[in-house]
Amino acid sequence: MANPESESLLKIARRDLQAASLLQDPAADEANWGFQIQQAVEKALKAWLFSLGDDPPFIHNLTALFGRITDRGGNVEPFLPLEAFTVFAVQFRYDAEPETMDLDRQHWHQQAEALVEHVATICAAMP
Repeated sequence: MANPESESLLKIARRDLQAASLLQDPAADEANWGFQIQQAVEKALKAWLFSLGDDPPFIHNLTALFGRITDRGGNVEPFLPLEAFTVFAVQFRYDAEPETMDLDRQHWHQQAEALVEHVATICAAMP
């Protein structure tokens, strides 16, 4: 049975992905979409840390969270490109006119979704 904190965070991550899917239209602001992807990734990484018996820190830095998982033996390699979304939580979030990155929203949404499902599988396998 999965850790209750992990389950809760995964539920929120899926909710963030749902919000991001509504913002995939190029007419929607990239900063809003990117923030939702960042939030989904952050919640998934924190769920992963809970499953490893760690108490995740109150940070938004995805690079630091990936590093912490790696330090505890997790294989984050396939998901490392998602660390680029840290900028949406710590910089673009407070920028009135952030520079557009012209990201492939569908691609990145799929990557974030793959991470969430990977973490869900890990959490479900925990005793």
